[in-house]
Amino acid sequence: MSIHFCSIFFFVLTGALGASDYYDAAVVEVQFPFRNITQEDELLNSTIQEYIRLIKSVPTNLDIIVFPESALGEAEPTPVPAPFKQLLCNSTAPEYKDYLKQLSCAAMEKKTTVVINVREVVDCKDPPSDEYCTRHGNKLDSVLHNTDVVFDHNGHVAARYRKWNLFGESSKSITRSPEVVTFKTKANDTFGIFTCFDIMFDVPTLNLTRNMHVKNVIFPNHWFSELPYLTALQAQHMWAQENDVVLLTAGANTPHTGSGGTGMFVGHKGALDQVIVPSPGGTKLLFHQVPRLTGTVEPTLDSTVSDEEIDALAAELDSFKLITDPTVYEQTSVQLDTNKTTVVEEICHGKDVTTCCKFTVSFSVNSTALTPGKKAYTYHMGVFNGVRSFSGTRDGGIESCAIMACLNDNPNSCGQRFSNYSDIAWPITFNNIEVVGNYTNVEHKIQYPNSVLTSLRSISPMKTTWKKEIKGDVVLRTHALVKSQSRILTFGIFGRDFSRDGPPLSYSAASLNRISWSLVTIVLISVAMLL
Repeated sequence: MSIHFCSIFFFVLTGALGASDYYDAAVVEVQFPFRNITQEDELLNSTIQEYIRLIKSVPTNLDIIVFPESALGEAEPTPVPAPFKQLLCNSTAPEYKDYLKQLSCAAMEKKTTVVINVREVVDCKDPPSDEYCTRHGNKLDSVLHNTDVVFDHNGHVAARYRKWNLFGESSKSITRSPEVVTFKTKANDTFGIFTCFDIMFDVPTLNLTRNMHVKNVIFPNHWFSELPYLTALQAQHMWAQENDVVLLTAGANTPHTGSGGTGMFVGHKGALDQVIVPSPGGTKLLFHQVPRLTGTVEPTLDSTVSDEEIDALAAELDSFKLITDPTVYEQTSVQLDTNKTTVVEEICHGKDVTTCCKFTVSFSVNSTALTPGKKAYTYHMGVFNGVRSFSGTRDGGIESCAIMACLNDNPNSCGQRFSNYSDIAWPITFNNIEVVGNYTNVEHKIQYPNSVLTSLRSISPMKTTWKKEIKGDVVLRTHALVKSQSRILTFGIFGRDFSRDGPPLSYSAASLNRISWSLVTIVLISVAMLL
């Protein structure tokens, strides 16, 4: 376990921060407990003790600390009281599990807000129950939720959020209607909260940003990273930038199954700090003064990251598992002609609805960089408009366009990495990239500036521009690279059309032909344990 305090490398401020310009926050990447499991209660106790130790390790001025989704493993599910119903610390109420009581005490003793994720059990016989209490036509005595619990600085349950967009999770249920949850910290900052797969949808995420104008958001996650658009930090970065909010993320870490990704993202300024703990995994805490977007001082985040630093991070992630977006095999694509120095292409894709994107790419090629034994990526410009499946658990409307790294001339090789990073050469340096997408200007759509380097971090917004131009019922989105960059895996626009999404799965009525991602996870974990 390591603790990362206030790295100057990531955070430079223009002028001195006043007390009203920032709050103190910590986020934790926790190794998901799938190795060397003996007794579940022993595992839970050791994890809770680690949580408490981390809470105590942070300086006394801490305002909030966030732990990941599912990091408590298969801990015995617990009821969670309604916010402010009672103080759990030292409670004698037998229905609440001891680990909730211990963390309530830790929050009270530290005088800080603590966010955790648990399996919550709800008694269907306890009226008024608002749960789906039937599954496949059978009445249930209780249901489980994927639930975030927020303890305030006095140890009370200040908020409880039940995940709405389940990623498989066939043992869990959703509520009859989505919950839109906010809470306040001791410094009177308002935070919204949602979990993992929620970030891909408009409910409840955009309820917080568009309707309630919340500027600070908490995001516990156990993400399964996917190229070319949705590796963990890439997805977090683009969401925070487009919605211009502070996003505090905490990821469960399992490199062998492609999970990990924890960070602090400051709206349109980008990453304050971020980490993916490489194999063999572990726990890392990031602690920073986080600038308020409503403050009087404009933060400037240092974007000076050298190719050597990117290479060092990328080499650590060789064994980090990545899946591939299935739309890669359906998109319209054009290979980048490296015999030129500037390429201009307009590419369209779609059946009933069409997305057209214009690519203007300027680059230089150093042919001497590709020495014998070295491999180099081929780049394709691709556009997709349609509906995709998210690993068989849910369908979503996608409108994407990007230049992306591919293993060879076949566009079906896009969204994949070479296996050994030390064997890769970088003959192509992109001097400028401009991707302009044409979208219908409607509320049920959103577009994100999307990029990822080989380090599985996004390109800093200080090196790019992201523009929006509305012309009647059309919106033009422009994502441009304005400072030269190699080591690019993806650069473009990732758009969502929520009107074409499948409904959230209530497992009281889930169709049996859906793939249960929980079963996929079990298989991945079993394979990982053998490695």
